[in-house]
Amino acid sequence: MIASLLALTLAGSPPMLCRTVHGRLFASNGNPAIRIWVVGTKRILGIDADEDLLLDRLPANVRKLWAPTGNLFNASIYGDFRVCARKPQRPGVMQRVIVTRAGRLRLDRYDGGPP
Repeated sequence: MIASLLALTLAGSPPMLCRTVHGRLFASNGNPAIRIWVVGTKRILGIDADEDLLLDRLPANVRKLWAPTGNLFNASIYGDFRVCARKPQRPGVMQRVIVTRAGRLRLDRYDGGPP
């Protein structure tokens, strides 16, 4: 994760604004497929992750919690996510972010399986 942030910085990308949000990480149809709903708002953040839903760009603790569900569409994860914006926020547009850290995670299954 640190290497990808460093690569973006060295590539001449503008500096990213980072912040911590409390939200629900979930998989959805469309692009980007992995998203965070920021609790208490109507804001959805789009996670820049691999298009085939490999979770390599997410923090290890998120991957470890989400992977055993078998299907990413069967569960979501509530928690505190440290996100860094790829572009400035614009009203009505899903902001693209990368997740650098996650904490206080809770898995919420939709299929009735064990948490």
